[in-house]
Amino acid sequence: MLALVLGLGGWLLTADTSQFPSKLSVTYTVDLMSPLVGASTRPVWMDNIDVTLTLRLTSRTTLFFYGLGNQGRTLSERIGVAQSVSNIEAPTSWRLYEAFIEHVTANDRLSLLIGLYDLNSEFDVLQAAELFLNSSFGIGPELANSRPQGPSIFPVTTVGLRVRLGFPLTSRKAGYLQLVLLDGAPGHTHHQTGTSIVFGRNDGLLGVAEIGTQLYALKRLADWSPIRWVSRLHEPAYHRKLALGFWYYTARFQWLYADRWQRGNWGGYLLAESRLYTAGTRTLWAFLRIGFAHPQVNRFGAYTGGGFSGQGWLPGRPNDRMGLALAAAHNSRAYRRLRRQPGSRVHHTEWILEGTYLLALSATVQLQLDLQWVQHPDTRAGSVLIGGLRLRWHP
Repeated sequence: MLALVLGLGGWLLTADTSQFPSKLSVTYTVDLMSPLVGASTRPVWMDNIDVTLTLRLTSRTTLFFYGLGNQGRTLSERIGVAQSVSNIEAPTSWRLYEAFIEHVTANDRLSLLIGLYDLNSEFDVLQAAELFLNSSFGIGPELANSRPQGPSIFPVTTVGLRVRLGFPLTSRKAGYLQLVLLDGAPGHTHHQTGTSIVFGRNDGLLGVAEIGTQLYALKRLADWSPIRWVSRLHEPAYHRKLALGFWYYTARFQWLYADRWQRGNWGGYLLAESRLYTAGTRTLWAFLRIGFAHPQVNRFGAYTGGGFSGQGWLPGRPNDRMGLALAAAHNSRAYRRLRRQPGSRVHHTEWILEGTYLLALSATVQLQLDLQWVQHPDTRAGSVLIGGLRLRWHP
């Protein structure tokens, strides 16, 4: 490891980066959220600062740094919702979120990445679902809750090695296969602030594989560099995506309702999204996600979610976006059996219906109005309606 760091440092000192300009990006997001019906918790605010720096060492080698800052309070814990109602909920902290080097091989078909890495930046991603605020539309809850501290996702990441292979299928469609190997338990169990890389006794490893196809919005794939097939730092928008993913932990896990341990924990997911309609500035997308996890060691044994998102449907507002989506996190049978033992009633599913509208106030400022109706919060009896406002500034 020391040799790798010294070698990278020497490379940075001698590399001529003048012909490959760097890029600095800053985004500030603030949420104001409050229960409207079904809970008496006061409104809360939270904010998120993203600072990224992309350094192009050569046309094929890139250094990427991502700093993350979070402040404020979380609402989901206060009202007892399992699927976080805001995807920027996190402990107050500043941290180095990502820091990796990526190299694309000479044939433009293979990308190698090593460093501090967010699994959800390339795996389990639905472009059409990124509009929504609930965390389940970013990564499925069965994977997000597969360990107490989760896998290497927001807000705590760890180091890993990612390999991505891209290949053309037709004149406009490309396929990909990506694999990542990560430390199985990111951060420090008792300290969720700052950046910590700790290799514990039972951390093990997490491996994730995803294979898929993407139909691009270009007439011919040959019209642009194939490097875009294999690097998230260059990937363009697409019209359609279909993907299948599997994940596996090598650590030991205890069964939820019995004093029994097993080696490994596994699950998988299916992603599908498509642009259904385009006319001028108007577009309509549909997306679907299905996930499953080992039913003996995971609270959520399954997940189903999907919805619609669109842009430009109001006259004179070509850049506004809107969407309606449903997320359903299903308790595993082992968790239901565990909760029945003390006599407490638990429902099978927590349902969340989210409707949202994003106002593009200018090229750099967005205001988003959001409503989330939660049926059986944390799979308990009852329901709650949550309203939210999000302001985002991206100069």
